[in-house]
Amino acid sequence: MKQPQKHLTWQFVLSIVLTVATLTQLAQAVMAQNQSSRSIILLTEKTGSPDTSAVSAREIFQAAYHNRYTWDEKFPGYTAEVKIKQGNQEYNGYIRVKPDLNVEVTGINSEDARQTVEGQLRMIIVHRRRVPFEVAHKNHTYELGATDNTGAVEIFEKGESTDARYRVSKNQITQVNRTLGKTSVTVNLLDSLVTPSGYLATRYRTIFRNPQTKEVLGEQEFSDTYNQIGNYYLLKNQTIRDFQKERLTTTFIDFHNIQLLSEPKR
Repeated sequence: MKQPQKHLTWQFVLSIVLTVATLTQLAQAVMAQNQSSRSIILLTEKTGSPDTSAVSAREIFQAAYHNRYTWDEKFPGYTAEVKIKQGNQEYNGYIRVKPDLNVEVTGINSEDARQTVEGQLRMIIVHRRRVPFEVAHKNHTYELGATDNTGAVEIFEKGESTDARYRVSKNQITQVNRTLGKTSVTVNLLDSLVTPSGYLATRYRTIFRNPQTKEVLGEQEFSDTYNQIGNYYLLKNQTIRDFQKERLTTTFIDFHNIQLLSEPKR
């Protein structure tokens, strides 16, 4: 199966782009017990759009960052059965997400399919991992860009290793732009689930380009659904549509029999 290998290449690039901290910063964050409890209210009463005349680019981005749904420090981990289907190929197996957010995928007798499931889980966990803003973006600076006719605000981030450009609308990060080596990546949020603890992306489209020529190298669209299990929202299924040179490949991943792990005795 050659197509999944290409999918894994994009998966690797995207996982780097979506990582919100370096490995060192993540190690520090895992040891942190609490996310900053400071609340920033940035939304206007009528439109829900950031009031750029009253706040800075950093404040707008920080508020949207804290508005993402993440798992708390009591997250116990979980297990599930998994089915992955791509074209006429279908595989079944098991997954375990540990309390430290490490992932195990077993029982799938195709290494490409197993890596696809593992990679998608790791990308979801990037967003569920609770990393304080002061750790993830400690050395970054921010500048305001244009505001479009929908009220979305463009924000430029400058960092030590790479720069990024975002769009923020209604306290959600609706677009991410980054360049890594020979690939530039744009992630557009198309739909989301708003929970009492923050928002979850449920539909998003990723475009991979050559940063010099702007040629589109590939596109993927993801549709995710979540179930609330106990106190946590967990991925129930995911559909990945991979567009490569006018060829569409669809991958469907379903998680069932989802069970939270018991918290260890103290």
